Amino acid sequence: MQKVTCSVEALEEMADTLWYVRLKPEVPVDFLPGQYLLVVMAEDDKRPFSIANTMNDEGLLEMHIGATPDNTYAMQVLKRMQDQGQIEVQLPAGKAHLREESHHPVILIAGGTGFAYARSILQQMLANGLHKPVFLYWGVRHEDHLYADQEMKAWAAEHKELTYVPVLQNGDEHWQGRTGLVHEAVMADFTSLSGYDVYIAGRFEMAGVAREAFKEKGIEPDQLFGDAYEFI
Repeated sequence: MQKVTCSVEALEEMADTLWYVRLKPEVPVDFLPGQYLLVVMAEDDKRPFSIANTMNDEGLLEMHIGATPDNTYAMQVLKRMQDQGQIEVQLPAGKAHLREESHHPVILIAGGTGFAYARSILQQMLANGLHKPVFLYWGVRHEDHLYADQEMKAWAAEHKELTYVPVLQNGDEHWQGRTGLVHEAVMADFTSLSGYDVYIAGRFEMAGVAREAFKEKGIEPDQLFGDAYEFI
């Protein structure tokens, strides 16, 4: 993996406890859609975060970070970025990247800021030209955490092969969309997952529960991708 110092070009709160970060590496970097980086806090303290974009001419890295005051793991990273204006990262990491050679239809499942992972993959698929069905399910607890909702709706309107399904865990009477757990929405919509490439990112607990549930729908193990599965 490559270790590189990045200047912090943007650090903005997208919604309550959700932050958008844009980094500019001092040298060109290389990664695949769906891979992640490690923020180097110390040699024995490297913290993983999804990359929310694909490689681009500007060489920028985008991150979406969920950080509450009691989440020191993420808050310490944000504070160092704020205080120093730069951060050291190591990349690329992760094996759950986009399989561009596959012709299977794709289901992207994101919990919370796991959306960053799904966005990177989807952005690359759109750049390649979308010639197969792609379904993006994004589950969050509260509606204001759908921070890229308008972008996703615009992409879905522009590409007939793309279906975007936001799912609120805690929907109120004003919410007209799907409610509940994101993996259960997928279970309800597909009679079988055989023949689909399924990419998933979110809390390890969610990924674990989804894997077990998807077995009932005939998921093929070598077509289920998620960085969590390296650890659970």
